[in-house]
Amino acid sequence: MVKEKTAPRTDVSQAAEALPADFESALAELESLAARMNDGNLGLEESIALYQRGVALARVCQQRLDAAEQQVQVLQGQLLEPFEGAQGQDAS
Repeated sequence: MVKEKTAPRTDVSQAAEALPADFESALAELESLAARMNDGNLGLEESIALYQRGVALARVCQQRLDAAEQQVQVLQGQLLEPFEGAQGQDAS
């Protein structure tokens, strides 16, 4: 009789879970995954699954950072434009 091997359900199934929508949650989970992977106590399948999850989380973080950068650029552009009410007013 051959016993079937079962993958660790908590870690491998975690890779298939929905990704966090916000930067802070994605970054926190990514940091947690990196710490677990650095411990060196994971099997091959579990490591691969967590690596895949980490890549997906890194993409979420990068997308959120890109969106934030675009928002900052728009805000900076608005601040650098001359204020309409200040054009006719001098301190003389």
